[in-house]
Amino acid sequence: MSWPLVNLSTICQIDMGSAPKGSTYVELDSGVPLIAGAADYGDVFPRPKKATLEPTKLCKKGDIIICVRATIGDLNWADKEYCLGRGVAGLRVHDEKLDSKYLWYFIASIEDELYRNSTGSTFPQINKKVIESLEIPLPPLETQKQIAAVLEKADQLRKDCRQMEQELNSLAQSVFIDMFGDPVTNPKGWDKAPLSAIIEEFLGGKSLVAADDQNTEYKNRVLKISAVTSGEFKPKESKPLPNDYEPQGEHFVKTGDLLFSRANTTELVGATTMVFDDHTGLVLPDKLWRFVWKDEKSLSPVFIWQQLCEAGVRKEISKLSSGSGGSMKNISKGKLNTLQVVLPPLELQQKFERIYLKLRVELSNNQQQVKFADQAFNSLMQKAFKGELNL
Repeated sequence: MSWPLVNLSTICQIDMGSAPKGSTYVELDSGVPLIAGAADYGDVFPRPKKATLEPTKLCKKGDIIICVRATIGDLNWADKEYCLGRGVAGLRVHDEKLDSKYLWYFIASIEDELYRNSTGSTFPQINKKVIESLEIPLPPLETQKQIAAVLEKADQLRKDCRQMEQELNSLAQSVFIDMFGDPVTNPKGWDKAPLSAIIEEFLGGKSLVAADDQNTEYKNRVLKISAVTSGEFKPKESKPLPNDYEPQGEHFVKTGDLLFSRANTTELVGATTMVFDDHTGLVLPDKLWRFVWKDEKSLSPVFIWQQLCEAGVRKEISKLSSGSGGSMKNISKGKLNTLQVVLPPLELQQKFERIYLKLRVELSNNQQQVKFADQAFNSLMQKAFKGELNL
């Protein structure tokens, strides 16, 4: 079934945000309108951030707030009246013709199209004309509500899966703190030692120039720093190496490696991850180190890794870094060797490792569910706005 395409500007009020007049900002509990903005305030989606005594355009409760700069297409609901700041727009539907939730999911389905119509290389943005020119399939209002209800249920399934992922990650951290306490303050009085007591060396790769021929198949790839910074190993964050370069055998990544980022921003320097799966042809760069243990049988690498991921320990690692600018910090092997770690009895370390690995299996299963839920939701969206959804 196909529905007529209707220009969005004829069934929806579109208000573009702008910077508030003057520079007077007040506290959030002042009772004056909040500014809903994204790009100016570093948010990843439109989120109320500050308040102003001189509001410009306002949106009302129930309006859709959409990002028009940087994170184009991100959406949020206005739960009360807001001042529309620069970087966002407010969408208010004509209730007798358009269901707001139906519009929400339609915009979510065309995010790629919005980016294609953006301008600007540093800060991509879309203007009012782009939004006004959107053509939306318009079935009867009751059908719109039915479609929105189906998509909302599928969307909630995605959110539930992602929430479970967060809870599993938080559970691993909670178990660590419950068993061992804060590694920095060491309230349980475990033995402590510098990393030099358990590390033979920090082994890094070489600074390599990646290949750039997109038509050639390469046998080896060198990791980017971004392969480590999220805490989960990402082998796809890598670049091809010329086929005539033969890396040293010890530079290849292998299962069980604990990898450490020696250079990054203040927040990300010292990021670590463990390699749990087999990967062929992945090579270390000079900015990533592998921990080479003095006696791996005397400790649990998983326990040491999770300890290095704790917030307090990350701060201690950051303190060891140097660099004049805020954009990139470095850690020397000598300073990293001085980092103090707690060393509980081996059986406790191994007990935690067993618990963590079980949680990791659950996390892997949940990630598959997230992938499935995303695919199902995207498929439903494509069918919904083509009139192919069986209601």
